[in-house]
Amino acid sequence: MSSPPLSFAVLRQRYPHLYTQIAHMSEREKSVQDCLQEGKVGKGGGEPCLPLDAETGLCSTIMCIDFTAPLSKQEGCPMAVDSDANKCSMFMWRALQATESGSMGGDACRQYDLLSAYMNDITNTSSKALKFESLLGLTVAMANHQLHALLYRGDPDRNRSLFKRVADAWKRIFDSNAEEYVSKDLHSFAVYYCNYFQSLLKQAKKEYDLQCSYSFNYMTKKKAAPVAKVAAASAGAASAGAASAGLSNENAQLKPWEEDGWLPMTKSGKQKSPNQIRNELQKYIDQCKADGSSTQTKIIERMGVNSNTFRRFMNPKTYKNQWSATSNGTYLAAAQLLAEVKHDADVAKKTGKRKSAAASVNGSKKAKTGGEAGSFPSKSDKSDAQALIDKIIAHDLPEDAPIYDSCPQVVAKIKAFLAQDGMTKAAFLRALGNLNSNSLARFVAGKKQDQCANITYKRAYTFFEKQRLVEGKAKSAARMRNECEQIGGFSTRKQSGSWVFARF
Repeated sequence: MSSPPLSFAVLRQRYPHLYTQIAHMSEREKSVQDCLQEGKVGKGGGEPCLPLDAETGLCSTIMCIDFTAPLSKQEGCPMAVDSDANKCSMFMWRALQATESGSMGGDACRQYDLLSAYMNDITNTSSKALKFESLLGLTVAMANHQLHALLYRGDPDRNRSLFKRVADAWKRIFDSNAEEYVSKDLHSFAVYYCNYFQSLLKQAKKEYDLQCSYSFNYMTKKKAAPVAKVAAASAGAASAGAASAGLSNENAQLKPWEEDGWLPMTKSGKQKSPNQIRNELQKYIDQCKADGSSTQTKIIERMGVNSNTFRRFMNPKTYKNQWSATSNGTYLAAAQLLAEVKHDADVAKKTGKRKSAAASVNGSKKAKTGGEAGSFPSKSDKSDAQALIDKIIAHDLPEDAPIYDSCPQVVAKIKAFLAQDGMTKAAFLRALGNLNSNSLARFVAGKKQDQCANITYKRAYTFFEKQRLVEGKAKSAARMRNECEQIGGFSTRKQSGSWVFARF
């Protein structure tokens, strides 16, 4: 099921302030294209071929973001595909992406102007139902986009005033009988996203090392947000709702630490500091060395980071402010590894299959001396692994086949593939066309789609797609979702300092 998006003509009539900002962005896009064409005079260049909206004359594609692509419905999301809430959320998310030119300061200004203009239009809306859905669309878009440039380089006073306007608007809605004109599911969905955006703003101070802090008090204290109730009512509503708003819902088979946006948290609900991760990682390394199950070098390889990055992170003197270490790829990679180790240990404990420390040591020693199977694969295992690789490589697949797995999904497949008995990283790199190990390490350590231009992305996806066909496996639910949402597949290009997705 698909539906046309919010048109520029409707935007001009219903949201005039926002329309004005989009018009400015359209003129900027035309100017940029004119400059690009000037450099092609006498070299085959000509008039720019810009897709324009027939009714308004605005660019329908800005910064490679197509505002005319149809919207699709996601199962479990209370926002109907043709609802104002869904259309507004998608339009605003696309608009926020279209502000990204690579200049953080300029992007921050454009994002503020967009959000402020839209809030002016929402304030002037007389219909309660339309105001609710418009405000929900704005909140979903802000939460899914995460406003990196605005939070990092935006003016704190202006930002604080903007977030207060949005929160106050929600407070007035939640304090009234909003259930009279919106469904219960949609009301709960709005509470969930308000709470999510509130958490995002709370983390901004640490994430961006800001001197200021932001709040988002969207509900009066006497009415506590029923977040737990929302989650219990529909286990998949949050993730599916995010996907319907334009945020890709990652493979349902991914573990929590493999999903986009995951952060290591303490039992009290606070994000773990770099010092905590550093200490836990060192303890794990020391334990592995003691029982002979692994080495520091192998652990670094497993995390997918290079040794220099690892050493910088492990030296606390490298950073004046410890939270600056979160920008080091080792922070998240180590947190994910530790979460995986803890999960495996918990599962083994529950199933009664956890080996004793003495058995692990004995098993490792036997493996090293050619005894029983331990942590080192046998020759037969390696032969079987290579036979599988050869079979996969021999399968034909068009080189221009679109990519229907996100970067995190491909990373998860890489880790699972390398965890098989007898499989080595060297053999896998050869299977990907003698790929450089540094390229693989950067890709595995990436966040979301920031490594979409890495050559590993295309080659690894093609490899695993061949494996799926060779083994005769059906497409997963996540794969089929991606085919519906990612028209033409995920992009592998990086444009003007910002990552461009083929979703739109």
